[in-house]
Amino acid sequence: MDINERLQKEQLGGQSQINPDEQKHYLGTFRERVVVAVKYSQLRSLDVQSQFETTLKSHSMGKVLIDQNIAGDNFAPYVAIATRTKHPFTLLSHTTESIHQNDPIAVLLAADTAVNIDNIYLN
Repeated sequence: MDINERLQKEQLGGQSQINPDEQKHYLGTFRERVVVAVKYSQLRSLDVQSQFETTLKSHSMGKVLIDQNIAGDNFAPYVAIATRTKHPFTLLSHTTESIHQNDPIAVLLAADTAVNIDNIYLN
């Protein structure tokens, strides 16, 4: 963001984000808050969907974030899992930057505070 954009944003009452690149990669949240993440290449895997549901059942708090641009038509099972496990979910449609990543994250469970889980990806 150049200085003119930043000044204009500040004049309009907007605030700069902390670690914007990290937030873009992790669907608008911080890495430290991610409990589990599903990459684009894993979306259709029934085993991954089952592991995702198991993780949600063991973490009653948090919110499921789904990038519709990446997940495409494959987001429905994850909405169903979030509903079954009583997790709120958000369908994101403004994350155009993530499309340019190699095997981007399509779905994740984000906690409200830092959880600092080392391995967030399912196999």
